[in-house]
Amino acid sequence: MNVEEEAKRNFNSGYNCAESVLLAVSKHTGQIVQDSHSCIPRIMTGFGGGVGRNGDICGALTGAIASISLVLGRDNSGQSRDPCYEAADRFYNEFVETFGSSLCRKLTGVDLKKPEQRETYQDRVHVERCNPIVAWAAKRTHEIIQEA
Repeated sequence: MNVEEEAKRNFNSGYNCAESVLLAVSKHTGQIVQDSHSCIPRIMTGFGGGVGRNGDICGALTGAIASISLVLGRDNSGQSRDPCYEAADRFYNEFVETFGSSLCRKLTGVDLKKPEQRETYQDRVHVERCNPIVAWAAKRTHEIIQEA
């Protein structure tokens, strides 16, 4: 299964967008270790729905940046931030260019704090809008990491 399919499988099995992207990319880049799989959803849960359903920065975007940081980030303050920042900047700008926004509320058109709109999200937006975003984010993140 490729990284794009894995991210969609994660997303459709109940993980949120941020969890799905980081789980898939970390597995496909070899950064996942035995015990880290269980901590990734815990680390990323609050980023779903544009940070706690606030509709702000897209969870797929935050999951992608977390993936880039996991692979290209530094281990101590003496190391350069540049490789990670450059990859994160590249991904962010391509994301906004591709989807027109970095904001969950603009990408989905729903207010996830309203229960009736969460139902609309589950019935339609999850599959039609967010699935392609999650898949693209995982695939493009993986490509950018491999190019770095």
